[in-house]
Amino acid sequence: MAKEQKYPNLFKPLRIGSIVAKNRINFEPTAISCSNADGSVSELDIAVYSEVAKGGYSMINIGGCTPDSKTGRVTVTGVIIDEDNMIPGLARLVNSIHKYGALAIPQIQHPGRQCPMPKDSIMSTNDMVVKLPWSAGHEIVFANAEEKGKEIRAMSTAEILDQVELWSLAAWRCQAAGADAVCLHAAHGYLMSAFLSPYLNRRIDRFGGSFENRMLFTLSIIKEIHNK
Repeated sequence: MAKEQKYPNLFKPLRIGSIVAKNRINFEPTAISCSNADGSVSELDIAVYSEVAKGGYSMINIGGCTPDSKTGRVTVTGVIIDEDNMIPGLARLVNSIHKYGALAIPQIQHPGRQCPMPKDSIMSTNDMVVKLPWSAGHEIVFANAEEKGKEIRAMSTAEILDQVELWSLAAWRCQAAGADAVCLHAAHGYLMSAFLSPYLNRRIDRFGGSFENRMLFTLSIIKEIHNK
């Protein structure tokens, strides 16, 4: 008698809305940090994700894509999607994933208070790379961050609305590049999860307080993505 499969549905197709994944195996978002210095997709990006796609995953998340390089770049070698001129490179990456029958899903993220990049790029490239955190648990990610220009404070309402627009535009660019979906990073204490957390979100306006208010930032982004 054939041995019974423990996970009989693992290799069956999965429909998610209007898209179909060839199996239930998903490559989770991973910031591989090998893009070009200007945030454009590199040949190494394409090589890495092509190798991943060859492995048989049905869904591949392209990790750590920032919608705002001015305030939210995770590393100096992460993908940036805040300008239209980044679309062609992203399209090449998406196509390299599609080539092996996998869905391409860029992850949009902003690290918020954990952003290792100080404002106005005051630090050198070496400082930024060497002193990046290995975990997501740091409020100030290098000892002299504030001295070199990093400021941790509550966002103004105007800044929040600006982020909503930037995230939705980033999602639109992903669609323009041929991506099948986007993944919104709402974990690890980064910007979106900071709004959701009652421990980090101490706002007294419509974006803080009740669970519904703390959800407003996330829901506003999702709504604006659909509007685009």
